[in-house]
Amino acid sequence: MRLYVYRFAASISALLVFFAMSYLYAHGSRQSYFDILHSYGVLPFRFPFLDTAALLSAWECARQGIDVIPANLCDVLHRPFDYSPLWMAASAIPLAGGDTMAVGWGLGFIFLLSLSLLPAPRRLSELMLVMSATLSTTVAFAIERANADLLMFLLALATGLLASYRLPARLLGYGLALLAASVKYYPILILITTFRERCSVCWAVGLTTIGSVVVFWKAYHADIVRGLPFSEEGHYVTEFFSAQNLPFLFGEIAGKAANSALVGQLEAGGLLVALVGLSAAICTRLLRFAALRAALDSLSDVERALLVIGSAVIAGCFFAGQSIVYRGVFLLMVLPGLLAISRSAGRGLRNLALGTSLVIVLLMWSECFRLAIWTSGYIFGFWLLRELCWWWSISVMLTVLFDFLESSLVLPQSLFLFRRAAGLVVSGIRREGNRTKLPTL
Repeated sequence: MRLYVYRFAASISALLVFFAMSYLYAHGSRQSYFDILHSYGVLPFRFPFLDTAALLSAWECARQGIDVIPANLCDVLHRPFDYSPLWMAASAIPLAGGDTMAVGWGLGFIFLLSLSLLPAPRRLSELMLVMSATLSTTVAFAIERANADLLMFLLALATGLLASYRLPARLLGYGLALLAASVKYYPILILITTFRERCSVCWAVGLTTIGSVVVFWKAYHADIVRGLPFSEEGHYVTEFFSAQNLPFLFGEIAGKAANSALVGQLEAGGLLVALVGLSAAICTRLLRFAALRAALDSLSDVERALLVIGSAVIAGCFFAGQSIVYRGVFLLMVLPGLLAISRSAGRGLRNLALGTSLVIVLLMWSECFRLAIWTSGYIFGFWLLRELCWWWSISVMLTVLFDFLESSLVLPQSLFLFRRAAGLVVSGIRREGNRTKLPTL
């Protein structure tokens, strides 16, 4: 009974808040609705589900023959369209900006409902962490915007849940991951889970993915190149998370102090290299922790798959560029694995897993804290602490990924097959050379 309560408590709590806010907007005081979100750390637009509105209005414009990449004239903000052009290929679907409320509300509802499918916490302390993450500013922001990252999360979750089934089901999951990647690019990182398969399956999925990418690029490369410059970017102290934030802001400060852009670039580059080196050192140290590797190996298929997927998406986006904090919903996939590790024997391992889980929850609330102290003199100190927390969390996630890849049989099997094939080729060349030698007189 307790397991069922723990499984559904966070999802139901979030759904109750979602219903209450929906009722408040539709039938109550909209000013109260906006005030609650603002105090929560979310800066709402004048109507909810703004990002869903952009996607649906892009279909509306496409049906009218309007090029939405430089500016989506059907969007309330006329924003450029920086999503995959494949989204526009589905413009025949009869949805438009007027359907924003229904589609956005439905996406948020399904997302919150899906959280009950995550591995359940086992202890009250774990439940408190999971509920705090589920009710966090990051999740509220993603739902208020009804961003496409919610849809990407659902597809990634399906891939992770299918990891415990037979091969046909797992292949379906990889197909869903490839579909997600064709819509928003970054979910291609989900396919790292193919390294858990035997060599032939991994290579088959890999070659299929490469072929799909080649076909996709050939069909849409012009639109892809046009859309990439419009990717969202912001200042390093705002709502973006990235490996750039800490080194580039210090570089910007150094450049202004020295009145030289070159000094700022060198400072930023050097600090970035130092941070990457420190992260690598942390990974190396953690990988030597035998108890951690044993705990990772003891995770269930679903716990391991979700931990790897969440770590790959967050770490990949962290180093690839700037991402708005609502992409942090993928941290919800990381928590169950870390909490399972915290149940392992050994005080040091428990402290590591629980401490990292707590840091992740605080990061998911960071926008609430940032906006609350924005006008105070503590904003720089808070920002520095936030960035250091991100680097620690990313280091732990990279450790998970390196351990996953190292435990995979795909790389050694592929190397063995390559060496064997190379040996056969060399032997064939030698035999052919011996046959063609002229007899000695």
